[in-house]
Amino acid sequence: MPCHVWLGLTLMALLITGARCLKNVRLEVIPEAVEHGHEATLRCYYELEQAPLYSLKWYRGSFEFYRFSPSENPATKIFNFSWIEVDPSNSNESQVTIQNVDFPLSGNFSCEVTTDAPTFLTASSSKTLTVVSVPKSKPVIISERGRYEPGETLKANCSTPSSKPPARLSFTLNDVQVGEAVTKQSQQKHDYNSVSGVRSLDNRQWTELSLRLQPFHYLNGQLNLRCTAKIPGIYEQTSEVQLGYGLREPVPERVTSENASDNCCRITRLTILALVMLHLHLR
Repeated sequence: MPCHVWLGLTLMALLITGARCLKNVRLEVIPEAVEHGHEATLRCYYELEQAPLYSLKWYRGSFEFYRFSPSENPATKIFNFSWIEVDPSNSNESQVTIQNVDFPLSGNFSCEVTTDAPTFLTASSSKTLTVVSVPKSKPVIISERGRYEPGETLKANCSTPSSKPPARLSFTLNDVQVGEAVTKQSQQKHDYNSVSGVRSLDNRQWTELSLRLQPFHYLNGQLNLRCTAKIPGIYEQTSEVQLGYGLREPVPERVTSENASDNCCRITRLTILALVMLHLHLR
């Protein structure tokens, strides 16, 4: 058999054998949505079978930032980027830990596995990391009034500290969604507070509700107004206030009686008599 045929068959056998040596490369990001300033761990799962590992490389986009090569000394190499901080004590041949994550890190990460000679096969897997900043407190509901009659207009505001991505704010009234689930953001917004008057809301996000109330809105005479701030899959917090029918101030009745009238007349007569006697005495 010609030499080039033997070489071709040998190469094919090596490729077939190598194809069975590297498989099931899979990347896991923990957590996929990480709080700004916290840490994230990226784990790369792979099966080498009998093939030795040549290198495991980690990329953010097209930038390699960490490498593990067991045949080199040292086996680990951290590439110097100011926007990514690798924790070497928690990084090895299967994972890399990033600490103090910042918003620019949001995006695509990948691990690339390469086997050693004679095959030098390479396979990779990618996942998306999202850096978030959730609101630091629960939403706050402010209503213009504490009581409403049917036919009146309920006006309320729900606000929460800023977040990234923005939270979705929505109102429910007695567990039924009302109004539009629209979130607005501003560095400064003046809003009405029934207790302290006008106040400024700095660096917050908010939504407003204006609803003309009908009898069917009430449940046992009450209005349970709830506001939910939600970032799907990441964050959810709820606040609520109890409203209800208006309490009208009673109108005091005019108090009259015969005894009261007689007393008033008697006092008047005595006053006139005293003035007359004082006038005669002075003369």
